[in-house]
Amino acid sequence: MRWMSAERAKTDVMALPKEGNFMAYLEENCPKRKLVRKSMGWLFALLLGLLVCIADIRLPAETEKGEARLAYLVAGNAAFPDSLPSNPDEPDVDDLSDALFVPTREPELLPFDRIIHEAAGRHHLDADLILAVIMAESQFNPYAKSKKGARGLMQLMPVTANALEVANIYCPEENVDAGVRHLRWLLDRFDGDLSMALAAYNAGMQNVLRHDGVPPYAETRAYVRRVLENYAAIKDESPEF
Repeated sequence: MRWMSAERAKTDVMALPKEGNFMAYLEENCPKRKLVRKSMGWLFALLLGLLVCIADIRLPAETEKGEARLAYLVAGNAAFPDSLPSNPDEPDVDDLSDALFVPTREPELLPFDRIIHEAAGRHHLDADLILAVIMAESQFNPYAKSKKGARGLMQLMPVTANALEVANIYCPEENVDAGVRHLRWLLDRFDGDLSMALAAYNAGMQNVLRHDGVPPYAETRAYVRRVLENYAAIKDESPEF
């Protein structure tokens, strides 16, 4: 084994590059490393170009549809969906006349429509009449409160609500159910006389009995008239089948 002389070792050490140029020194003295780095760069460029080419490829059907739509717009037609060429696979409007649509439930066209109809069915009262009362009482505001203390959609007095076991007087379900029950009871009490039942709903049953009819109170008379007018208007607008 040959030993390197001290003078040669000192010369080799001094020939090494400084720390900042060490990587450049490796590339210059390691041909394989330099080749690998260049090969990786070319491979990355090749893959990037391949991806760009794939992204730009369009299917024939898509190309034809795009060209047809572009030609249609260039011809001066408005770029709105209704004016674009229609799909030949879609049926014409005339072909849909015999189509059968079966709704899953009755549409809710008015506020609290479902609550009103359910209460009407439970207590055998016309839903349109309940609607007319709510329109006159609260105008569909479930948190309405009068100066006299009546509350909710059907403006129940706290005493009446307690008698009908209402837990939350502002709850639409409870308020409407209790109001319908109360109105149903008044109709039965006055043999179906709607005017007297409405007057009792507004002024109290005792006042109606005392006057043997609608009390001569301006507020009560206006209330009865307003509910009956609402009821008639709703009936006129209701569709007949």
